[in-house]
Amino acid sequence: MSSCLHVIGLGPGGLDQLTLGNYRRISAVKKIFARTKHHPCVQELIDEGICVESFDKIYAEGASFEEVYEGITQELRKELQKNSEVIYAVPGHPMVAEKTLQLIDEKLAQEYEIVVHSAMSFVDEIFRVLKLDPINGVVIRNYDALKNAAFTGQEWLIIPQIYDKLIASEVKLDLMNAYPDDAWVYVVQALGTDHEHVDKLPLYEMDHENYDHLTTIVLPPNSEVISFYKLSKVMESLRSEGGCAWDRDQTHETLKQYLIEESYEVIEAIEKQDMYNLCEELGDLLLQVVFHTQIATEEKVFELQDVLRGVIQKMIRRHPHVFGEEKAETPDDVILTWDRIKLQEKENDKVPDFFNDPKGLPALMWAASTQRKAAKVGFDWSDYKGPWDKVQEELQELECAIADGIGIREELGDLLFAVVNLSRFLKLDAEEVLRDTVHKFQRRFLKMVELSGKSELKFDRLSLNEMDIFWEKAKSQEKSGNKA
Repeated sequence: MSSCLHVIGLGPGGLDQLTLGNYRRISAVKKIFARTKHHPCVQELIDEGICVESFDKIYAEGASFEEVYEGITQELRKELQKNSEVIYAVPGHPMVAEKTLQLIDEKLAQEYEIVVHSAMSFVDEIFRVLKLDPINGVVIRNYDALKNAAFTGQEWLIIPQIYDKLIASEVKLDLMNAYPDDAWVYVVQALGTDHEHVDKLPLYEMDHENYDHLTTIVLPPNSEVISFYKLSKVMESLRSEGGCAWDRDQTHETLKQYLIEESYEVIEAIEKQDMYNLCEELGDLLLQVVFHTQIATEEKVFELQDVLRGVIQKMIRRHPHVFGEEKAETPDDVILTWDRIKLQEKENDKVPDFFNDPKGLPALMWAASTQRKAAKVGFDWSDYKGPWDKVQEELQELECAIADGIGIREELGDLLFAVVNLSRFLKLDAEEVLRDTVHKFQRRFLKMVELSGKSELKFDRLSLNEMDIFWEKAKSQEKSGNKA
Protein backbone atom coordinates (compact mmCIF):
# COMPACT_ATOMS: atom_id res chain seq x y z
CA MET A 1 0.00 0.00 0.00
CA SER A 2 1.39 3.43 -0.96
CA SER A 3 2.17 6.10 1.57
CA CYS A 4 -0.37 8.84 2.27
CA LEU A 5 0.23 12.59 2.31
CA HIS A 6 -2.25 14.53 4.45
CA VAL A 7 -2.45 18.17 3.40
CA ILE A 8 -3.92 20.12 6.31
CA GLY A 9 -5.07 23.71 6.33
CA LEU A 10 -4.07 25.74 9.38
CA GLY A 11 -6.69 28.44 8.89
CA PRO A 12 -5.97 32.16 8.52
CA GLY A 13 -4.96 32.92 12.09
CA GLY A 14 -4.17 31.29 15.39
CA LEU A 15 -4.92 27.94 16.96
CA ASP A 16 -8.52 28.96 17.71
CA GLN A 17 -9.26 28.88 13.98
CA LEU A 18 -7.81 25.41 13.44
CA THR A 19 -10.61 22.86 13.06
CA LEU A 20 -10.95 20.26 15.82
CA GLY A 21 -10.38 17.43 13.36
CA ASN A 22 -7.17 18.94 12.04
CA TYR A 23 -5.95 19.64 15.56
CA ARG A 24 -6.47 15.98 16.50
CA ARG A 25 -4.62 14.78 13.38
CA ILE A 26 -1.66 17.04 14.13
CA SER A 27 -1.58 16.12 17.82
CA ALA A 28 -1.53 12.40 17.01
CA VAL A 29 1.83 12.47 15.20
CA LYS A 30 5.38 13.12 16.31
CA LYS A 31 6.23 15.65 13.61
CA ILE A 32 4.54 17.68 10.93
CA PHE A 33 5.95 19.55 7.96
CA ALA A 34 4.84 23.15 7.42
CA ARG A 35 5.33 25.23 4.31
CA THR A 36 6.50 28.07 6.56
CA LYS A 37 6.85 28.83 10.26
CA HIS A 38 5.76 32.40 9.60
CA HIS A 39 2.15 31.76 10.53
CA PRO A 40 0.38 32.39 13.89
CA CYS A 41 -0.99 28.84 14.14
CA VAL A 42 2.43 27.25 13.60
CA GLN A 43 3.92 29.25 16.43
CA GLU A 44 1.13 28.21 18.80
CA LEU A 45 1.49 24.55 17.80
CA ILE A 46 5.21 24.74 18.62
CA ASP A 47 4.33 26.30 21.97
CA GLU A 48 2.10 23.27 22.64
CA GLY A 49 5.03 20.94 22.04
CA ILE A 50 4.30 19.88 18.45
CA CYS A 51 7.47 19.27 16.43
CA VAL A 52 7.25 21.36 13.25
CA GLU A 53 9.77 21.20 10.43
CA SER A 54 9.33 24.04 7.95
CA PHE A 55 10.57 24.62 4.43
CA ASP A 56 11.70 28.18 5.09
CA LYS A 57 15.27 27.22 4.19
CA ILE A 58 14.09 26.35 0.67
CA TYR A 59 12.46 29.77 0.46
CA ALA A 60 15.73 31.42 1.50
CA GLU A 61 17.77 29.53 -1.09
CA GLY A 62 15.31 29.39 -3.99
CA ALA A 63 15.80 31.76 -6.93
CA SER A 64 12.08 31.81 -7.78
CA PHE A 65 8.79 30.68 -6.33
CA GLU A 66 8.61 27.92 -8.94
CA GLU A 67 11.98 26.62 -7.73
CA VAL A 68 10.79 26.82 -4.11
CA TYR A 69 7.60 24.88 -4.78
CA GLU A 70 9.52 22.25 -6.73
CA GLY A 71 11.96 21.91 -3.83
CA ILE A 72 9.14 21.47 -1.29
CA THR A 73 7.53 18.80 -3.45
CA GLN A 74 10.79 16.86 -3.72
CA GLU A 75 11.32 17.01 0.05
CA LEU A 76 7.81 15.65 0.61
CA ARG A 77 8.56 12.85 -1.85
CA LYS A 78 11.60 11.85 0.22
CA GLU A 79 9.51 11.78 3.42
CA LEU A 80 6.79 9.65 1.74
CA GLN A 81 9.46 7.15 0.69
CA LYS A 82 10.44 6.74 4.37
CA ASN A 83 7.03 7.02 6.13
CA SER A 84 3.59 5.56 5.60
CA GLU A 85 1.91 8.86 6.54
CA VAL A 86 3.16 12.44 6.28
CA ILE A 87 1.36 15.59 7.36
CA TYR A 88 1.98 18.74 5.37
CA ALA A 89 0.46 21.89 6.91
CA VAL A 90 -0.25 25.03 4.87
CA PRO A 91 -1.71 28.42 5.81
CA GLY A 92 -5.44 28.91 5.32
CA HIS A 93 -7.36 26.39 3.22
CA PRO A 94 -5.24 23.97 1.11
CA MET A 95 -7.34 24.69 -1.98
CA VAL A 96 -7.23 28.49 -1.77
CA ALA A 97 -4.14 30.28 -3.14
CA GLU A 98 -1.91 27.30 -2.35
CA LYS A 99 0.32 26.64 -5.36
CA THR A 100 2.30 23.87 -3.72
CA LEU A 101 -0.80 21.69 -3.67
CA GLN A 102 -1.17 22.09 -7.43
CA LEU A 103 2.38 20.85 -7.91
CA ILE A 104 1.90 18.03 -5.38
CA ASP A 105 -1.14 16.83 -7.28
CA GLU A 106 0.81 16.93 -10.54
CA LYS A 107 4.03 15.30 -9.29
CA LEU A 108 3.00 12.95 -6.46
CA ALA A 109 -0.61 11.90 -6.93
CA GLN A 110 0.33 9.11 -9.36
CA GLU A 111 2.53 7.40 -6.75
CA TYR A 112 1.01 8.32 -3.41
CA GLU A 113 -2.39 8.87 -1.87
CA ILE A 114 -3.09 12.57 -1.35
CA VAL A 115 -5.77 13.51 1.19
CA VAL A 116 -6.79 17.17 1.53
CA HIS A 117 -8.32 18.27 4.83
CA SER A 118 -10.49 21.37 4.69
CA ALA A 119 -10.01 24.43 6.86
CA MET A 120 -11.13 28.00 7.23
CA SER A 121 -9.49 30.23 4.60
CA PHE A 122 -8.39 33.86 4.72
CA VAL A 123 -11.30 34.56 2.36
CA ASP A 124 -13.81 33.55 5.05
CA GLU A 125 -12.32 36.11 7.40
CA ILE A 126 -12.49 38.79 4.70
CA PHE A 127 -16.20 38.04 4.32
CA ARG A 128 -16.59 38.61 8.05
CA VAL A 129 -14.50 41.74 8.43
CA LEU A 130 -15.77 43.58 5.34
CA LYS A 131 -19.34 42.23 5.66
CA LEU A 132 -18.95 40.94 2.13
CA ASP A 133 -21.54 38.50 0.76
CA PRO A 134 -19.78 36.43 -1.94
CA ILE A 135 -23.08 35.84 -3.74
CA ASN A 136 -22.64 39.36 -5.14
CA GLY A 137 -19.49 38.27 -6.94
CA VAL A 138 -15.88 37.71 -5.91
CA VAL A 139 -12.71 37.40 -8.00
CA ILE A 140 -9.44 36.17 -6.42
CA ARG A 141 -6.22 36.91 -8.32
CA ASN A 142 -2.61 36.36 -7.37
CA TYR A 143 -0.52 39.53 -7.46
CA ASP A 144 1.47 38.33 -10.48
CA ALA A 145 -1.67 37.60 -12.55
CA LEU A 146 -3.09 41.11 -12.78
CA LYS A 147 -1.51 42.49 -15.96
CA ASN A 148 -3.73 40.57 -18.39
CA ALA A 149 -6.75 40.15 -16.13
CA ALA A 150 -10.04 41.29 -17.69
CA PHE A 151 -11.62 43.21 -14.83
CA THR A 152 -15.25 44.28 -15.15
CA GLY A 153 -15.57 46.18 -11.88
CA GLN A 154 -18.72 44.22 -11.05
CA GLU A 155 -17.11 41.94 -8.46
CA TRP A 156 -15.07 42.29 -5.31
CA LEU A 157 -11.40 41.76 -6.17
CA ILE A 158 -9.21 39.93 -3.62
CA ILE A 159 -5.40 39.84 -4.01
CA PRO A 160 -3.72 37.73 -1.29
CA GLN A 161 -0.16 37.46 -0.03
CA ILE A 162 1.13 40.98 -0.65
CA TYR A 163 4.42 40.38 1.13
CA ASP A 164 6.13 43.76 0.92
CA LYS A 165 5.97 47.32 -0.40
CA LEU A 166 7.67 46.41 -3.68
CA ILE A 167 4.92 43.93 -4.54
CA ALA A 168 2.31 46.45 -3.32
CA SER A 169 3.76 49.08 -5.66
CA GLU A 170 3.65 46.70 -8.65
CA VAL A 171 0.07 45.74 -7.80
CA LYS A 172 -0.91 49.39 -7.56
CA LEU A 173 0.46 50.15 -11.03
CA ASP A 174 -1.25 47.10 -12.53
CA LEU A 175 -4.59 48.02 -10.94
CA MET A 176 -4.35 51.65 -12.07
CA ASN A 177 -4.47 50.41 -15.68
CA ALA A 178 -8.11 49.49 -15.06
CA TYR A 179 -9.28 51.13 -11.82
CA PRO A 180 -9.51 54.89 -11.15
CA ASP A 181 -6.54 56.27 -9.22
CA ASP A 182 -8.81 57.17 -6.31
CA ALA A 183 -10.66 53.84 -6.16
CA TRP A 184 -11.11 52.63 -2.57
CA VAL A 185 -8.83 49.81 -1.42
CA TYR A 186 -8.97 47.76 1.78
CA VAL A 187 -5.63 46.61 3.20
CA VAL A 188 -6.45 43.75 5.58
CA GLN A 189 -3.82 42.19 7.83
CA ALA A 190 -3.49 39.32 10.28
CA LEU A 191 -7.19 38.44 10.17
CA GLY A 192 -8.31 36.15 12.97
CA THR A 193 -5.43 37.14 15.24
CA ASP A 194 -4.99 39.67 18.04
CA HIS A 195 -3.21 41.91 15.51
CA GLU A 196 -6.12 42.02 13.05
CA HIS A 197 -6.12 45.33 11.20
CA VAL A 198 -8.07 46.88 8.28
CA ASP A 199 -7.25 50.15 6.50
CA LYS A 200 -9.32 51.85 3.80
CA LEU A 201 -7.44 54.21 1.51
CA PRO A 202 -7.35 55.39 -2.13
CA LEU A 203 -5.53 53.21 -4.65
CA TYR A 204 -2.81 55.79 -5.34
CA GLU A 205 -1.75 55.60 -1.66
CA MET A 206 -1.84 51.81 -1.45
CA ASP A 207 1.92 51.29 -1.32
CA HIS A 208 2.29 53.67 1.65
CA GLU A 209 1.18 50.92 4.05
CA ASN A 210 3.31 48.33 5.83
CA TYR A 211 3.08 44.82 4.39
CA ASP A 212 3.85 41.26 5.46
CA HIS A 213 2.91 37.67 4.57
CA LEU A 214 -0.52 38.06 6.24
CA THR A 215 -1.58 41.07 4.12
CA THR A 216 -4.36 40.96 1.53
CA ILE A 217 -5.65 43.71 -0.76
CA VAL A 218 -9.41 43.95 -1.42
CA LEU A 219 -11.15 46.26 -3.89
CA PRO A 220 -14.95 46.69 -3.83
CA PRO A 221 -17.02 46.79 -7.05
CA ASN A 222 -16.33 49.94 -9.06
CA SER A 223 -18.44 51.18 -11.97
CA GLU A 224 -15.53 53.26 -13.32
CA VAL A 225 -13.27 50.31 -14.15
CA ILE A 226 -12.00 50.52 -17.74
CA SER A 227 -13.01 47.38 -19.62
CA PHE A 228 -14.69 46.11 -22.76
CA TYR A 229 -17.70 45.40 -20.58
CA LYS A 230 -17.80 49.07 -19.52
CA LEU A 231 -17.77 50.22 -23.15
CA SER A 232 -20.66 47.91 -24.03
CA LYS A 233 -22.66 49.20 -21.03
CA VAL A 234 -22.04 52.82 -22.09
CA MET A 235 -23.38 52.02 -25.56
CA GLU A 236 -26.37 50.21 -24.06
CA SER A 237 -27.15 53.32 -22.00
CA LEU A 238 -26.81 55.61 -25.02
CA ARG A 239 -29.34 53.47 -26.93
CA SER A 240 -31.78 53.20 -23.99
CA GLU A 241 -34.98 55.18 -23.55
CA GLY A 242 -33.25 57.60 -21.21
CA GLY A 243 -30.17 57.83 -23.42
CA CYS A 244 -29.26 59.86 -26.52
CA ALA A 245 -31.92 60.60 -29.16
CA TRP A 246 -29.34 60.54 -31.99
CA ASP A 247 -27.83 57.21 -30.91
CA ARG A 248 -31.28 55.63 -30.57
CA ASP A 249 -32.14 56.74 -34.11
CA GLN A 250 -29.20 54.98 -35.80
CA THR A 251 -29.37 51.74 -37.80
CA HIS A 252 -26.80 49.53 -39.47
CA GLU A 253 -27.45 51.45 -42.70
CA THR A 254 -27.10 54.95 -41.25
CA LEU A 255 -23.85 54.03 -39.50
CA LYS A 256 -22.08 52.81 -42.65
CA GLN A 257 -20.62 56.23 -43.48
CA TYR A 258 -19.22 56.62 -39.97
CA LEU A 259 -17.60 53.20 -40.08
CA ILE A 260 -15.85 54.18 -43.33
CA GLU A 261 -14.84 57.60 -41.99
CA GLU A 262 -13.41 56.17 -38.77
CA SER A 263 -11.46 53.54 -40.71
CA TYR A 264 -9.82 56.19 -42.87
CA GLU A 265 -9.08 58.38 -39.88
CA VAL A 266 -7.17 55.40 -38.42
CA ILE A 267 -5.23 55.13 -41.69
CA GLU A 268 -4.48 58.86 -41.64
CA ALA A 269 -3.10 58.62 -38.08
CA ILE A 270 -0.88 55.71 -39.16
CA GLU A 271 0.41 57.65 -42.16
CA LYS A 272 1.20 60.65 -39.97
CA GLN A 273 2.86 58.31 -37.43
CA ASP A 274 0.82 60.12 -34.80
CA MET A 275 0.52 57.45 -32.11
CA TYR A 276 -1.50 59.65 -29.75
CA ASN A 277 -4.08 60.26 -32.46
CA LEU A 278 -3.93 56.60 -33.54
CA CYS A 279 -4.92 55.57 -30.02
CA GLU A 280 -7.93 57.89 -30.15
CA GLU A 281 -8.98 56.85 -33.66
CA LEU A 282 -8.77 53.14 -32.82
CA GLY A 283 -11.13 53.87 -29.94
CA ASP A 284 -13.56 55.57 -32.33
CA LEU A 285 -13.35 52.59 -34.69
CA LEU A 286 -13.92 50.16 -31.81
CA LEU A 287 -16.97 52.20 -30.82
CA GLN A 288 -18.47 51.53 -34.26
CA VAL A 289 -18.08 47.76 -33.70
CA VAL A 290 -19.82 48.02 -30.33
CA PHE A 291 -22.52 50.29 -31.83
CA HIS A 292 -23.44 47.76 -34.54
CA THR A 293 -23.33 44.95 -31.99
CA GLN A 294 -25.71 46.76 -29.65
CA ILE A 295 -28.21 47.28 -32.47
CA ALA A 296 -28.01 43.58 -33.32
CA THR A 297 -28.49 42.70 -29.64
CA GLU A 298 -31.65 44.80 -29.47
CA GLU A 299 -32.91 43.08 -32.64
CA LYS A 300 -32.07 39.68 -31.05
CA VAL A 301 -29.86 38.75 -34.02
CA PHE A 302 -26.53 38.31 -32.20
CA GLU A 303 -24.71 39.69 -29.15
CA LEU A 304 -21.21 40.91 -28.28
CA GLN A 305 -20.23 37.45 -27.01
CA ASP A 306 -21.13 35.99 -30.40
CA VAL A 307 -18.83 38.50 -32.14
CA LEU A 308 -15.97 37.75 -29.75
CA ARG A 309 -16.54 33.98 -29.89
CA GLY A 310 -16.60 34.03 -33.70
CA VAL A 311 -13.37 35.96 -34.19
CA ILE A 312 -11.52 34.03 -31.46
CA GLN A 313 -12.51 30.68 -32.93
CA LYS A 314 -11.66 31.86 -36.45
CA MET A 315 -8.19 33.07 -35.45
CA ILE A 316 -7.43 29.79 -33.70
CA ARG A 317 -8.87 27.71 -36.55
CA ARG A 318 -6.95 29.59 -39.26
CA HIS A 319 -3.63 29.51 -37.41
CA PRO A 320 -2.97 25.77 -36.99
CA HIS A 321 0.77 26.57 -37.18
CA VAL A 322 0.37 28.48 -33.89
CA PHE A 323 -2.41 26.60 -32.09
CA GLY A 324 -2.00 23.19 -33.72
CA GLU A 325 0.60 20.88 -35.20
CA GLU A 326 1.02 22.36 -38.69
CA LYS A 327 4.15 24.19 -39.83
CA ALA A 328 4.23 27.56 -41.60
CA GLU A 329 7.67 29.12 -41.58
CA THR A 330 7.22 32.12 -43.90
CA PRO A 331 4.50 34.75 -44.45
CA ASP A 332 3.73 33.10 -47.81
CA ASP A 333 3.22 29.75 -46.05
CA VAL A 334 0.83 31.44 -43.64
CA ILE A 335 -1.22 32.95 -46.49
CA LEU A 336 -1.49 29.57 -48.23
CA THR A 337 -2.67 27.96 -44.98
CA TRP A 338 -5.17 30.77 -44.37
CA ASP A 339 -6.62 30.53 -47.91
CA ARG A 340 -6.85 26.74 -47.74
CA ILE A 341 -8.78 26.78 -44.47
CA LYS A 342 -10.97 29.63 -45.63
CA LEU A 343 -11.84 27.66 -48.78
CA GLN A 344 -12.71 24.60 -46.68
CA GLU A 345 -15.00 26.75 -44.54
CA LYS A 346 -16.80 27.97 -47.66
CA GLU A 347 -17.26 24.50 -49.20
CA ASN A 348 -20.70 24.11 -47.62
CA ASP A 349 -21.96 27.40 -49.06
CA LYS A 350 -24.89 26.81 -51.42
CA VAL A 351 -23.70 29.51 -53.83
CA PRO A 352 -19.91 29.71 -53.71
CA ASP A 353 -18.64 33.22 -54.47
CA PHE A 354 -15.24 33.19 -56.15
CA PHE A 355 -14.92 36.96 -55.81
CA ASN A 356 -16.07 37.16 -52.22
CA ASP A 357 -14.53 40.52 -51.28
CA PRO A 358 -16.72 43.14 -49.63
CA LYS A 359 -18.28 45.19 -52.43
CA GLY A 360 -17.77 48.30 -50.30
CA LEU A 361 -13.98 48.22 -50.65
CA PRO A 362 -12.30 51.26 -52.24
CA ALA A 363 -12.13 50.66 -55.98
CA LEU A 364 -8.35 50.34 -56.20
CA MET A 365 -8.25 47.80 -53.37
CA TRP A 366 -11.18 45.89 -54.87
CA ALA A 367 -9.48 45.75 -58.26
CA ALA A 368 -6.20 44.50 -56.76
CA SER A 369 -7.97 41.81 -54.71
CA THR A 370 -9.95 40.66 -57.78
CA GLN A 371 -6.75 40.37 -59.82
CA ARG A 372 -5.00 38.38 -57.08
CA LYS A 373 -7.87 35.89 -56.96
CA ALA A 374 -7.81 35.42 -60.73
CA ALA A 375 -4.03 34.97 -60.62
CA LYS A 376 -4.36 32.14 -58.08
CA VAL A 377 -6.12 29.97 -60.65
CA GLY A 378 -3.59 30.79 -63.40
CA PHE A 379 -5.32 33.71 -65.17
CA ASP A 380 -2.29 36.01 -65.10
CA TRP A 381 0.76 37.22 -67.01
CA SER A 382 4.18 35.72 -66.37
CA ASP A 383 5.90 39.06 -65.65
CA TYR A 384 5.33 42.82 -65.57
CA LYS A 385 5.68 43.21 -69.39
CA GLY A 386 2.16 41.82 -69.90
CA PRO A 387 0.38 44.42 -67.74
CA TRP A 388 2.78 47.12 -69.01
CA ASP A 389 1.70 46.44 -72.60
CA LYS A 390 -1.92 46.35 -71.44
CA VAL A 391 -1.57 49.85 -69.97
CA GLN A 392 -0.23 51.12 -73.31
CA GLU A 393 -3.10 49.41 -75.15
CA GLU A 394 -5.72 50.89 -72.83
CA LEU A 395 -4.15 54.36 -73.19
CA GLN A 396 -4.58 54.17 -76.96
CA GLU A 397 -8.16 52.93 -76.63
CA LEU A 398 -8.98 55.79 -74.25
CA GLU A 399 -7.44 58.27 -76.69
CA CYS A 400 -9.63 56.89 -79.47
CA ALA A 401 -12.71 56.99 -77.26
CA ILE A 402 -12.07 60.64 -76.42
CA ALA A 403 -11.62 61.46 -80.11
CA ASP A 404 -14.87 59.66 -81.01
CA GLY A 405 -16.75 60.85 -77.91
CA ILE A 406 -17.96 57.29 -77.31
CA GLY A 407 -17.12 54.83 -74.50
CA ILE A 408 -14.88 57.23 -72.57
CA ARG A 409 -16.08 56.07 -69.13
CA GLU A 410 -15.54 52.41 -69.92
CA GLU A 411 -12.08 52.92 -71.44
CA LEU A 412 -10.97 55.07 -68.51
CA GLY A 413 -12.05 52.28 -66.16
CA ASP A 414 -10.11 49.74 -68.22
CA LEU A 415 -7.00 51.93 -68.01
CA LEU A 416 -7.27 52.27 -64.24
CA PHE A 417 -7.77 48.51 -63.90
CA ALA A 418 -4.67 47.88 -66.03
CA VAL A 419 -2.60 50.32 -63.94
CA VAL A 420 -3.66 48.51 -60.76
CA ASN A 421 -2.55 45.22 -62.31
CA LEU A 422 0.82 46.71 -63.22
CA SER A 423 1.28 47.97 -59.65
CA ARG A 424 0.63 44.42 -58.41
CA PHE A 425 3.45 43.08 -60.57
CA LEU A 426 5.71 45.86 -59.31
CA LYS A 427 4.87 44.72 -55.75
CA LEU A 428 3.23 48.04 -54.93
CA ASP A 429 -0.16 48.69 -53.37
CA ALA A 430 -2.07 50.92 -55.82
CA GLU A 431 -4.24 52.34 -53.04
CA GLU A 432 -1.20 53.34 -50.98
CA VAL A 433 0.71 54.63 -54.01
CA LEU A 434 -2.17 56.90 -54.98
CA ARG A 435 -2.61 58.11 -51.40
CA ASP A 436 1.10 59.00 -51.29
CA THR A 437 0.72 60.94 -54.54
CA VAL A 438 -2.32 62.82 -53.21
CA HIS A 439 -0.32 63.75 -50.11
CA LYS A 440 2.53 64.92 -52.33
CA PHE A 441 0.22 67.01 -54.51
CA GLN A 442 -1.42 68.67 -51.50
CA ARG A 443 1.97 69.39 -49.95
CA ARG A 444 3.33 70.99 -53.13
CA PHE A 445 0.13 72.90 -53.79
CA LEU A 446 0.17 74.48 -50.31
CA LYS A 447 3.86 75.32 -50.75
CA MET A 448 3.04 76.95 -54.09
CA VAL A 449 0.39 79.13 -52.40
CA GLU A 450 2.87 80.00 -49.63
CA LEU A 451 5.58 81.04 -52.14
CA SER A 452 3.19 83.24 -54.09
CA GLY A 453 2.17 84.93 -50.83
CA LYS A 454 5.82 85.66 -50.01
CA SER A 455 6.03 87.40 -53.40
CA GLU A 456 3.03 89.50 -52.32
CA LEU A 457 0.85 88.00 -55.04
CA LYS A 458 -2.73 86.78 -54.68
CA PHE A 459 -2.72 83.16 -55.76
CA ASP A 460 -6.26 83.06 -57.13
CA ARG A 461 -5.45 85.92 -59.50
CA LEU A 462 -2.42 84.28 -61.10
CA SER A 463 -2.52 82.90 -64.61
CA LEU A 464 -1.95 79.18 -65.13
CA ASN A 465 1.54 79.88 -66.49
CA GLU A 466 2.37 81.95 -63.41
CA MET A 467 1.02 79.18 -61.16
CA ASP A 468 3.24 76.70 -63.00
CA ILE A 469 6.29 78.80 -62.14
CA PHE A 470 5.50 78.61 -58.43
CA TRP A 471 4.65 74.90 -58.79
CA GLU A 472 8.12 74.20 -60.18
CA LYS A 473 9.69 76.24 -57.36
CA ALA A 474 7.75 74.26 -54.76
CA LYS A 475 8.73 71.02 -56.45
CA SER A 476 12.40 72.02 -56.62
CA GLN A 477 12.52 73.08 -52.96
CA GLU A 478 10.93 69.81 -51.86
CA LYS A 479 13.41 67.72 -53.82
CA SER A 480 16.38 69.70 -52.54
CA GLY A 481 15.08 69.58 -48.99
CA ASN A 482 14.99 73.40 -48.81
CA LYS A 483 12.14 74.37 -46.52
CA ALA A 484 12.73 78.14 -46.92
